[in-house]
Amino acid sequence: MKAPVHIIGASMIGPQPGFDRDDLAGVMAYDATPLLITEPDLTRYIDPMRGRRMARVARTGLGCGLNALERAGVERPEAIIVGTGLGCVESTDRVFASVLLRDEEMPSPSAFIQSTHNNVAGQLALAVKCVGYNFTYLHRGLSFTSALLDAWLQVGREGARNVLAGGLEVITDEYFLTQRHTGIWKQGPVHNLSVLASTSPGALCGEGAAFFVLDSAPRSADSVRIVDVDIAWRGTADGIVPHVRAFIHRNGLVPGDIDLVVLGPNGDAVQDRAYDPVRALFPQATVSAFKPLCGEYYAANAFGLWLCRSAMVTGGLPPEVVMQGPARGEFRRVLLYDHYQLKDHSLVLLER
Repeated sequence: MKAPVHIIGASMIGPQPGFDRDDLAGVMAYDATPLLITEPDLTRYIDPMRGRRMARVARTGLGCGLNALERAGVERPEAIIVGTGLGCVESTDRVFASVLLRDEEMPSPSAFIQSTHNNVAGQLALAVKCVGYNFTYLHRGLSFTSALLDAWLQVGREGARNVLAGGLEVITDEYFLTQRHTGIWKQGPVHNLSVLASTSPGALCGEGAAFFVLDSAPRSADSVRIVDVDIAWRGTADGIVPHVRAFIHRNGLVPGDIDLVVLGPNGDAVQDRAYDPVRALFPQATVSAFKPLCGEYYAANAFGLWLCRSAMVTGGLPPEVVMQGPARGEFRRVLLYDHYQLKDHSLVLLER
């Protein structure tokens, strides 16, 4: 890397109340699934009349991205990079419903235009008049990590300044019901804060958005450095341990140097076993989960990164999701590890 890469601003919108904050205002408990976004007041970013016509994912992404820029003190980023697995699936549903109901004649053009996956990145660019690099990644569980990796390289190697990177997902009723038939989601109501004790198959479904502003220069004491980012498509529970160990060693560290490990168990009894060998690598570190707070979705690791930064900046985690060690402390080095369906593996190393 030619230059260090720092997170100088961040924003999150999700099932938990953390918008325009560095930490959660509280921990919300839910007995129903999926976990849906609690939409904050976005009128200072989006005109109410316009907002009512926007799809939920566009409204959420635009408000979250603009808030991240505002918190970083950046008026116009040089690049905007977004990761999403479903994109604007709400608008896509409307397009196909219109085609079917109108016997393939005169489908709604606005819904078709808004159904593209790069809608959110485009809306953000228009809002801040950014004519620079604009990209959207659609890589299932690696969507956000791919966007983060690109942004990290843009700043660290290409010399870009003030890059906005984020991940988001908003589900629809049709998507949730269809995917539940495949066994991906829990078949009935479940308490989110005790979902990791579940012995049944299926994950806790959720949705949310998180955006980050990356730059080569720290702006304040709240800046957090991204040391390394890594993605892997396949790997067994046993095979991922050497990969994690190599990831740490290539950055000149050993497992004992990590203060906090944030993992992505989602309540699926089979999938969650893959985290156990990784957790065993860090007996001295605090270990926390993040998906009981946000649920499982393609870009859930964006919320995981937001929680990592929150712990480093505020010195604390919600006790409800701490699996090992103290919930408060000086977390100088943090490792985020997540997988989606035992295939899409993401690693992010942070330090202050």
